[in-house]
Amino acid sequence: MDEQTGQTYVSPIKSAHTMAEGKGVYDGKRWLESLKDGRINYYKGENLGDVTKNPLTKGMADEIARIYDMQHDPEYQDILTFETEEGRRVSRSYQLPKTTQDMVERRKCSEFWARQVYGMCGRLPDFCANMVLGFYDLYPELAKLNKDLAENARNFFTYARDNDICISHALHDPCMDKSLRPKQDPDRCLRAVKERDDGIVVRGARFNTFGPFSNEILIAPTYPLAPDEEEFAIWFVVPVDAPGLSQICREIYSGRGQQDHPMSSRFDEIDTVVIFDDVFIPWERVFLYREPQAAGRLFRQGVMVWAGQCGTSLSMTRIDLLIAIGHLLAETSGVQDRQEIRMALGELCTYRHLLRASIQAAEANTRPSYSGLLRPGLSPERRGLIAMTAERFLTLVQHIATSSIIFLPNAEDFDNPDVNKYLDLYWGGRESTPEERYRLCKLAWDLVGDAYGSRQMMYDRLHSGNPMAMIEGAYRTMDMSDGLEMVREIIGMESPVAQAFPFVQEELTEG
Repeated sequence: MDEQTGQTYVSPIKSAHTMAEGKGVYDGKRWLESLKDGRINYYKGENLGDVTKNPLTKGMADEIARIYDMQHDPEYQDILTFETEEGRRVSRSYQLPKTTQDMVERRKCSEFWARQVYGMCGRLPDFCANMVLGFYDLYPELAKLNKDLAENARNFFTYARDNDICISHALHDPCMDKSLRPKQDPDRCLRAVKERDDGIVVRGARFNTFGPFSNEILIAPTYPLAPDEEEFAIWFVVPVDAPGLSQICREIYSGRGQQDHPMSSRFDEIDTVVIFDDVFIPWERVFLYREPQAAGRLFRQGVMVWAGQCGTSLSMTRIDLLIAIGHLLAETSGVQDRQEIRMALGELCTYRHLLRASIQAAEANTRPSYSGLLRPGLSPERRGLIAMTAERFLTLVQHIATSSIIFLPNAEDFDNPDVNKYLDLYWGGRESTPEERYRLCKLAWDLVGDAYGSRQMMYDRLHSGNPMAMIEGAYRTMDMSDGLEMVREIIGMESPVAQAFPFVQEELTEG
């Protein structure tokens, strides 16, 4: 610790992340090879091994590899990538937005990724790429705390961009006793347990999504830390194969037949708990250290705002799919003209249009970022709306479908002539064959009735933190000065509560 500045001393780092090493955008083959690094992913007590070959993970890996290949397809290349000043083609997710057009192009890239997985994977590679851009943009603020660590953030951005590093994030501590402060129960929160000349040693656990398929994991605390909780205030990135790091997977949905589970069999990004059993982190991978109050403030205001467009693009794509499913369920069951059905579909479409308008408004009302880039305008209503409607979407589709998505045959039944003759007779819908109706209802069940669909809904609702705080944020950031002035003009109210409103011009965690 420097006694004059109060900063943690970090020796100057000659970063290994040089632009000369950059290999440019991934193709599917190179990305799949990057996953063969001996990573440890436990599932039901066993290590999954090579995630590119294990039947439980191979399908998801192949889907992402397919999208990486599209980065080299001339038809999609300019949507997904751009050329740096050095002539290297890199992912557009890392594009530094300097104009409104740059921002629109970045959003279209996110929408493309979301469309390829039908909005089902909440943490695709473009999401954390945007967070890394946020760390890059925070350089002026991070440099006030520690210039060496601020340089690390910019170095890592260059490294990640020029090598198309696939990154996941682990931001939340396990659900242990939340009535205790981190200092009272230090094992509850990830923390630094040792400081060395060449880095730090960290211990703890974090929730993660897409971790089995990423190259690196980005770590930052979201828990509000007290001034004396310095050891918990760390921002860093770590390779998934780091010694002492392992992941424990939740139940995997992909090991089921694709006909009966058309979405979960293909697009299960897998949530894990990442275990840090005294993992060494070199200084060059640390961006912020022992700054508890800055850790939360800067993360909300300067990192997650960049990922907001990605998160909303995924939500909107999933909403478009659910609306179409609801529409087809109504049409094939012959209830399309019932008023309650049309009202349910109209409600779904209303939410969808509001989200699109919010994205467009954020792009139209850009503002300067910390380092002079353009970032989206404030849109606290977006996360609030998703928090309020995530469950509602499932409920409305369930009301349209009713029991038709419960009493369903299985794929094998169509192969048995003795059963198939009954399916031909009793499973046909309005202007749809028995097999079409069966596939539609199975798709609906996968998304609104099955555990997989419930997980998607909960992730959409909860991934930015407390939904009530997200909804409250729209009120907290509302400028009511003109409305209060109208009240004073009408009734002459001079009470102190009518003189000013505690308008908070702040970022919310929009991701």
